[in-house]
Amino acid sequence: MATRSSTVTAPERTLVTTRVFDAPRGLVYKAWTDPKQLAKWFPPEGFSTAACELDVRVGGAVRLDMQAPAGEPFNGAVFPGRGTYTDVVPNERLAFTFVPEMPDGTKMSEVLMTVWFEEQAGRTKVTIHQTLATVADYEAMVKQGMSQGINESLGKLAGVLSGNDTDRGVAVTGRTLTLTRVFRAPRPLVYRCLVEPEHITKWFFANDWESPTAEIDARVGGKFAVGMRPADGSAEGFVFGGTFREIVPNERIVWLIGDGRVMTTTLEDVAGGTRLTLSVEMAMSEEQERGGYTQILDHFAAHLASLS
Repeated sequence: MATRSSTVTAPERTLVTTRVFDAPRGLVYKAWTDPKQLAKWFPPEGFSTAACELDVRVGGAVRLDMQAPAGEPFNGAVFPGRGTYTDVVPNERLAFTFVPEMPDGTKMSEVLMTVWFEEQAGRTKVTIHQTLATVADYEAMVKQGMSQGINESLGKLAGVLSGNDTDRGVAVTGRTLTLTRVFRAPRPLVYRCLVEPEHITKWFFANDWESPTAEIDARVGGKFAVGMRPADGSAEGFVFGGTFREIVPNERIVWLIGDGRVMTTTLEDVAGGTRLTLSVEMAMSEEQERGGYTQILDHFAAHLASLS
């Protein structure tokens, strides 16, 4: 098992981020050291990679140039990034410096990024320390969105590891399952597809199932009833129903399911799309619930793609 220091050497100027991925340690490490994979996820939401070159050895160079999306405020500008590896222990630990630049050539503060990889029963816990040279540098980077940036990047890494480009990860806390996706569609369209019956029947079902009917009264206290049955007609199926506890158009929906469980969906703008977070209290095993809702959101992504 990988070992790591539990002590942050400079807590006053270090951002600590942890994430658990549903992938073995070797694959997660490779996603950090293979330039083709790193290019897919390291830039935050909406940004892509203009160039990525990695010489993964102590003293080796890091080059990762990030390109902004078209339109305001950056109009597709390229933000160069350069650094050097300072520590490399395959499948256990990486450390490298990284200096982002503005399009005009202005260099930002150097960040020392140290990454530990720990195996956890087939999954991998990643712990990241982002350390700045001074407290002032650290505070400036925090104000510029360092925490949001690394979390968006790690969300994209989840999609690279799962092979699903909308996936931003799955988490389980107690009996609550949370899935996050990012769709390349505007938030009002994503919201409509969540609450309009003609859309719901196109996606609200797991593999080998279908939703032939949907009745939706999208207001607080209004009822919802979605018919579900096997696609091959082998059984009558059932109705997924309940009432809406909370509705904030284009932002938040809280569904009170008929058996008393609660499901919540929230929508947030991200560069180039919409982040959807779905949290639901589980009635069955984690494996069953995770599989079912993953398939449902896959169908949701396919439906949105067909509209665009």
